[in-house]
Amino acid sequence: MPERNAASALVLLVPDVEQVVEPWRERYDPRAAEGIPAHVTVLYPWLTPAEIGPTELAALAEIAAARPVLDLVFGRVGQFHRGLWLAPDPAEPVLRLIDAVTTRWPDHLPYGGAYLDDADDVGPHLTVALGQGPDELRALAQEVTGRLPLTTRVDRLDLVVCDDDGNWSLRDSFAFAARATTDAAGTP
Repeated sequence: MPERNAASALVLLVPDVEQVVEPWRERYDPRAAEGIPAHVTVLYPWLTPAEIGPTELAALAEIAAARPVLDLVFGRVGQFHRGLWLAPDPAEPVLRLIDAVTTRWPDHLPYGGAYLDDADDVGPHLTVALGQGPDELRALAQEVTGRLPLTTRVDRLDLVVCDDDGNWSLRDSFAFAARATTDAAGTP
């Protein structure tokens, strides 16, 4: 996810999952120390904080409002590039959100387009660990798998920004559309 002094990112924060993965992230993910909570990246890098104005915020609000609240299950562990991640299921709504954002800002591809041709592309994911060797990752994967599945409801798209010291913080949130409720007979 984000590197020091990188601009901004659009993410799905998952506080319910954070409660479980936080000890692993604090120990194995250097991004946690930069103030980045557990999340699924939608778009990084995005704009610099100075480039984010009312027009961009309104566009994010519109994109988010067109999407329903997401109920995600993290039930699968994967490994890539000396890292360990959890895959959200279903991934399709997250992929549609990524597509909507990159369609609106076509000059800003996920991870700068670095993984477009990568055979190991994992798609949407929540990073638990970065920079460990294979043996440590295998042991960690077994430990994490024992706590799965993790479920959460995501009701917004979050904008996080990086300051000049490389620390990340939440700048704004954009609500997804509320789901229609039904009565006992299944009538909306």
